[in-house]
Amino acid sequence: MKIYLVDFENVKSKGLEGIDKLCETDSVIIFFSENSDTLSFEMHQKVLSSKADIEYFKVCVGGKNALDFQLSTLLGFMVAKEIYSHIFVISNDKGFDFLHSFWGGKYIDAPKTLVYRTKTIQAAIEYEENHDAIEQEKLDETIAQLDEQVQQPAEDAAETIEQAEQLQQSDDTAEQEQEQQQKKAKSNAAPRQKQSKDPQKEAAKKENDFNVAFKKLVVKSKQSADHKKVRDLFVSAQTLEEFHNLLLQKYKQKGGLIYNTIKPRFADMKKKYAQINPMQAEQAKEQGTDTADEKSGSDKLTELLSGICEQGDIDLVRKCIESTANKKDFYISMVKQFQKKKGCEYYNVVKPHYSELLNKQES
Repeated sequence: MKIYLVDFENVKSKGLEGIDKLCETDSVIIFFSENSDTLSFEMHQKVLSSKADIEYFKVCVGGKNALDFQLSTLLGFMVAKEIYSHIFVISNDKGFDFLHSFWGGKYIDAPKTLVYRTKTIQAAIEYEENHDAIEQEKLDETIAQLDEQVQQPAEDAAETIEQAEQLQQSDDTAEQEQEQQQKKAKSNAAPRQKQSKDPQKEAAKKENDFNVAFKKLVVKSKQSADHKKVRDLFVSAQTLEEFHNLLLQKYKQKGGLIYNTIKPRFADMKKKYAQINPMQAEQAKEQGTDTADEKSGSDKLTELLSGICEQGDIDLVRKCIESTANKKDFYISMVKQFQKKKGCEYYNVVKPHYSELLNKQES
């Protein structure tokens, strides 16, 4: 998730270029004041067509740099919450560059959130793509090193097995020659049958390959999570939605980022796991079917927020859904009900399922 903090007093409508290219997981807060509160008609149309969540924050002026101070304070609050992967300040004011230097410096623990200033939202999008490409190269190097560490023991084991087979072949040849000399009835020794591969070794190799592939996916998500625990959640989940819910319950916001990385490979990885562990996969399927039957009539909202908040808060969230007609109104209602911290946490969990929950309430 990314958020763009727009210093509208500084960049005007031009700074919003690219807002129509944002997606549903992105957020924009436009800081404006009495000195700058007018959008061009063209930019107004782009704002309306944007899929991102957009808020307007009117700054109380009365002193020099009032907007800058309030924007910087809110940015620090968001960094501490670790909700967003990227926070971009949209401004021509180079003073905001010190925020990037501070949050990436040595005086505090470097957060996982990237803080950066650009002149427009479009420039922020381009920077993110280039930065992610560089980070991907570093990640590929790390994965390559992991592959070498994992493959080397396997290569050593294969070499040992090959040497043992060669020694066994030498013993078989000597035994056959002795048999020929004793019988003298056969001109040629019967061809030896090839040794079949050890099923246990084959199964162990496939299991190891699967675990390495799964670990790569977890590492690729750039989230600090034990890949073995994520794998256990993956095995127990029978559907993509169930896997998503389990990750959110276990890791909250980080779980959503892990889910986005594994999602495209979910079906393929499930198929491979079933081939490697058919009995375990069948047992997990039966358990998942029983659980699904038990939960078929359960409340979707309770299932999403279970383990995150108390039942009383779940009932209040349900009322917020019933009293709103779109995600923007729902977000405002949640913040008013639970304040900014809890409201954002609950909202981010429910947001992907808001439309489904709203339709159920109406029906």
